[in-house]
Amino acid sequence: MEEKTNLPRNFDLASFQRAKERMIATNDAAYTPFYQRGRVDKIKNYTEKEIQDIIESGSLAEQQKLSRNYFYKDGFYKQIIIHYATLLKYAGLLIPNTSFNKKLTSSNIQKRYYGAIDYVEKMNLPIFLTNCAQRALVDGSYYGIILQIDKNTFSVLDLPSGYACSRFKDNLGNDIVEFDVSYFNTIISKDDREAALSIYPKIVKQAYDKWKNGKRTSKWVMLPSDVGICFPFFDGRPLFLSIIPTTIQYDKAVDTEQKRALEEIKKIIVQKISHLNDGRLLFEPDEAEEIHAGTVGMLKGNDNISVLTTYADVDAIVSKTTSDANNNTLERMLQNIYSRAGVSGQIFASTGSSTLESSIKNDISLMMYLANKFARFVTNIINSIFSNGNINFKYTILPVGNQNEDKYIDTAFKLASSGYSLLVPAIAAGFSQKDILSVKDLENDVLKLNEKLLPLSSSYTQSNSNNLDEGGRPAKEQEEKAEKTIDLMEKDFNECTEDEREE
Repeated sequence: MEEKTNLPRNFDLASFQRAKERMIATNDAAYTPFYQRGRVDKIKNYTEKEIQDIIESGSLAEQQKLSRNYFYKDGFYKQIIIHYATLLKYAGLLIPNTSFNKKLTSSNIQKRYYGAIDYVEKMNLPIFLTNCAQRALVDGSYYGIILQIDKNTFSVLDLPSGYACSRFKDNLGNDIVEFDVSYFNTIISKDDREAALSIYPKIVKQAYDKWKNGKRTSKWVMLPSDVGICFPFFDGRPLFLSIIPTTIQYDKAVDTEQKRALEEIKKIIVQKISHLNDGRLLFEPDEAEEIHAGTVGMLKGNDNISVLTTYADVDAIVSKTTSDANNNTLERMLQNIYSRAGVSGQIFASTGSSTLESSIKNDISLMMYLANKFARFVTNIINSIFSNGNINFKYTILPVGNQNEDKYIDTAFKLASSGYSLLVPAIAAGFSQKDILSVKDLENDVLKLNEKLLPLSSSYTQSNSNNLDEGGRPAKEQEEKAEKTIDLMEKDFNECTEDEREE
């Protein structure tokens, strides 16, 4: 009887086995047993004192563990880190620099240039660098190891958090990565451990074998600068640890406010049994008891109302509300979280635009510190493969993200109209250098769109003689307007009808 399988008819087992040998693990979780995959360490509820002690005097490992704990826990901490990690588009420009008396139009030099931009495309930098930024923000530094690098391949493995550090630099200023080989003991399965060791460079496997067999006292191995990757964020410690206590205080305040809100909606219905003029009771106690039971029965299931039946002179009781004051306190505490992080709360829940643009500029300036390190890394990689005595390359990352791309592209167009780079506005809009060439070849050479579709007249496509001077002062940018002007504009906007706002 023929054995049935779930494999497709065109499945080639030999081809799959060959492909499997070339598969590259993306991170340390690849060697976690199937039943444990997707699982994260148990979330720990630290006390405020523990958190403060770790922030002020804890070791780097303790601070990283605290940071990862609250990142996995979700909430404000994760929201702020994701904001910064995804702030930039990581759109870059590869600049070729030829040697004296050499021309970029030479065929051999052009071949290296086109090979370099193809390689940048293969590196898939927006995704790779966003991952690096996120890990650098959580752990204080990104640590990785280059598994394979040649003209066709660029593969990097993220080193497990807590098992890598950097204390030294080489003579070129590159950070030297040190890796703790005791990490492999955390992989319980021997087969998985061997598979993991086979992926890492030989220097790591040899260090682990010697340490495991007692021939090496230190469990740390120093990786060559052309193998280890380190992107530290300033001092290499998690940047936003200081906001964790404020997020905890806010969560506590919210819990308190919820309890207070429940108390405010609770009411007591008072039934006062009247007396006759001569002081005698209108209803006897057993009758009053029945009246009480009937009222309670009518309100059965409403946990927010209690019933009091009495002969005494008692008024209805309603809890006094202080919700306005409490809400103001919560708003101030919420703003304090973002203030400690140095980010505008308007980004996450916008109510105005007075300081939002300035805040985004500050945020981009902060992330460009890390982006410049990324650019230097990419520059070194490209030069190690494609540079020679005739040409070398520089890769630069533009300070542009989804938050400021409109204004950045507009400024880049103005520079282009004065003869500056035509590539910059296109790259800022999301095209890669390779995409720009391919799209223009498609439009002009294949589809002939330059002959069929003519651009509308604009300041970039018509002469100055055709432009009419409309007169008047140019409109001010948002950050140049006075606070009072912005408040009045927002007030007028809020008072408009929905149809008027759409117009």
